[in-house]
Amino acid sequence: MTGTQGRRPILAIAVALSMGTALIAHSPDSGAQTLERRVDRLEDRVSGQAMMRMMNQSEQLQREVTTLRGEIERLQRQIDDIRSQQRELYLDLDGRLQALESAGDEEAAADGPAAGEPAPADASADSGGEAPADTGASDGGDAETDSADAAAREAYDAAFSELRAGRYDAAAAAFQGFLQDYPEADLAANARYWLGESHYVVRDFDTALESFEQVVDNHAGSRKHPDALLKIGYVHLEQGRDEQGRAALREVIEAFPDSTAASLAQQRLDER
Repeated sequence: MTGTQGRRPILAIAVALSMGTALIAHSPDSGAQTLERRVDRLEDRVSGQAMMRMMNQSEQLQREVTTLRGEIERLQRQIDDIRSQQRELYLDLDGRLQALESAGDEEAAADGPAAGEPAPADASADSGGEAPADTGASDGGDAETDSADAAAREAYDAAFSELRAGRYDAAAAAFQGFLQDYPEADLAANARYWLGESHYVVRDFDTALESFEQVVDNHAGSRKHPDALLKIGYVHLEQGRDEQGRAALREVIEAFPDSTAASLAQQRLDER
């Protein structure tokens, strides 16, 4: 009994030490440290994934920016080309109008007198016809004809003034009104041609083409025929129909070799 009683204190001390060690191992401080380490590992993992996502997004954004820059450069080139073409169109029309203002021949007189200049007495001069001799007749029929010619001339001059001033929409409407009111007038070919120019200069090529084709089809003997045929070629080229455009320009050169339109047609062919 004495030996057994002596061992009990020793056993109790061992158990206590064991429990203390366990308590120390599982103390709150130790658990906190373990949890903190786990959180740190999770943070490292999450941070790595977030970093990868950010890097991927950054690369994607860089690719998109590069693509957009390329698209912007392409659009800028297109804008520059359009502006260049527009300047050429304006210069072309301006040159023609200046020629009309400065020339003293019958074509200039019929197409549009300078501001303040009186209109010619006979509008038929533009079509190449001779002005009728003054027979002194004063019957009512001649008076009505003269009045109609004067009204047509006035309407044509008003439309041409709009074109000369650069009011192209107003000019187109005025020339269209002239053709409705005076479809058989000697100035009809000119009005159709300048109607086409009014649409051409604002790049309404489809509508312009219709007017130029009407000049060629309905006014083959008009002095506007070569100019209209030239512009038909221009329109085809502008709209990407290169073969048709070149064919129209070659026709101008062959049919009207000594005309200004032929020189312009040759210049355009040489450029392509």
